[in-house]
Amino acid sequence: MRAPDADAASPRVDAAGLPLGFFSGLPGARPRPARDAGPLRAATRGRGESDEPELLAYLRAGLLLRVVRAALPDVLAPRTPPLTRAASLLTDGTWVWRLDLAHYVARAHVRLPVDFLSAVRARAHVPPEVDADRLTALRAHWAP
Repeated sequence: MRAPDADAASPRVDAAGLPLGFFSGLPGARPRPARDAGPLRAATRGRGESDEPELLAYLRAGLLLRVVRAALPDVLAPRTPPLTRAASLLTDGTWVWRLDLAHYVARAHVRLPVDFLSAVRARAHVPPEVDADRLTALRAHWAP
């Protein structure tokens, strides 16, 4: 299913994609193109966005760019079981994020960038279709 006005809702993006939620202090290697989003704890809040369930569904529906098989600790709850494939990368064709971002949004209502929220809401929380050439370009750029 294609999101309504998906192209109009996307921020201008180059071949690299836009990094989303690569917080400092997260275990695992940071991909070279990822910009530091600051400390994870500084982005946590007591309450999430009113549409947090839809945002979580969007994050979880991302297309897989890279699998990182290692299980990594939850930095907000280190005594809980590790997060499987936490540093794996997902995309919607524009944004690129770690698999564990949805976990931290659900657990600690992590603040997401306004540009991302606006784009997702403009698409009515429906991820756009991403063509194979775009996925190939993103995989090449985000490869280790």
